[in-house]
Amino acid sequence: MTRRATILGRMLRRACRILPGILALASLAGCASLSEKQCRAQDWYQVGYEDGSAGAHTRRIESHASACAAYGIEIDTAQYEIGRVDGLQHYCTLARGIETGVRGSPYSGACTGDREVEFLRGYREGRRLYDVDVRLARVESDIETYRRRLAVKDLDDEQRRRLYQVLRDLEFDRSRLEGERRQVEWALRTLERQADRRPLDHE
Repeated sequence: MTRRATILGRMLRRACRILPGILALASLAGCASLSEKQCRAQDWYQVGYEDGSAGAHTRRIESHASACAAYGIEIDTAQYEIGRVDGLQHYCTLARGIETGVRGSPYSGACTGDREVEFLRGYREGRRLYDVDVRLARVESDIETYRRRLAVKDLDDEQRRRLYQVLRDLEFDRSRLEGERRQVEWALRTLERQADRRPLDHE
């Protein structure tokens, strides 16, 4: 496999890691409303449980209430909140914090107390990995761009010298980021081992 193919492969893998975070941000920006049929058929405890398991903040019920009010339907806010709180027991964990951060997904602030502390321990390290991958993907894209520019035949010596300097700087940045990524991966492995040792919460 050529060096170019190897670099492009790394860029594609990192893009696949970054995409879920972009999609998650897009979904928060335009939350879908419930249909009339959904509003009439909902088990509001289950809706709350599913929202809580996905890390929904208590404000999430406002969008459900607004959607259903358009059809003259009042939702059961008490049952919804009981379900949401139960669902959060499975979301507000160290393991889910890592998973959410690594995917670049936003954190709504739904967890509280010690559970939020635990969740954020994982989330911050996971998010560090995501952010490093974003920067690495950008640098590798820039490296490919400057290599293509250097391949142009009619460059004069000064143009070629400047492009080489930029390329060297970019390759230095890539090396630094790869080192940072290894450090973050080591920290994440330590946290993942801690998460594996925690008993499952069935409350």
